Amino acid sequence: MFMKNIFYYKEVSSTMDIAHEFARKGFPDGTVIVAEKQTKGRGRNKNNWHSPEGGLWFSIILYPSSYINNKLDFIGILISTSIVKALERFMDNKILNFKWPNDIELNGKKVAGILLEGVWKMETLQYIIVGAGINLFVDPYYFIENNLNATSLLHHLKTRDKFLILNSIIEEILIDLEHFPENWERTFNFYYERFPYRNFYAKKKQDNKLVKILDITKDGNIILEEEGIKIYPWGGVSLEIERSSH
Repeated sequence: MFMKNIFYYKEVSSTMDIAHEFARKGFPDGTVIVAEKQTKGRGRNKNNWHSPEGGLWFSIILYPSSYINNKLDFIGILISTSIVKALERFMDNKILNFKWPNDIELNGKKVAGILLEGVWKMETLQYIIVGAGINLFVDPYYFIENNLNATSLLHHLKTRDKFLILNSIIEEILIDLEHFPENWERTFNFYYERFPYRNFYAKKKQDNKLVKILDITKDGNIILEEEGIKIYPWGGVSLEIERSSH
């Protein structure tokens, strides 16, 4: 089992940046950096991630081992399922779902996102930083005022103890990683059952083309219909769901 080292900050530019700095200095596996607020939080493709007070913004340092080597495409789904399982312990209803590849949603609006950044030397993985942003207690009006398709868990959680929730999430992540890949089938089935967008249409953000989401494969790839059938690895394409029709 991992040792848990948690470093707390009131405000940072990005917990990802601090995690990279700590990893380069050799901080141990499972080190967590958490902040009340980020001024330069980022998501996939370096998109800006709104990180006001009230959210849960953290990053974890992971080093190469049996659960990471050559399995990076699986880790994003595993982390996402770990977070949902932990969050729903504090919720009255199990109502969260996944939007491939890295978002967690509530009623079609984003409440959390996962980011993976690996550092390689030649072909050898040095370490990976897992970042997570969860709109925990952010006022939902914040997202309306900023014209964001997002919301928070403020009115759905039975506790206001942020660190109780954080500890539950970290423990779930580290346990699930420790039992990977033996737990992959169970993990994938959990994700698959909470993915509601099969047969929905979506726009590829890379080229704005309309595609149809057909399925997700057992190794976490997504199958799209676009001038034929194409398969993309986890994170290999960004999609904007067409929610009005499917």
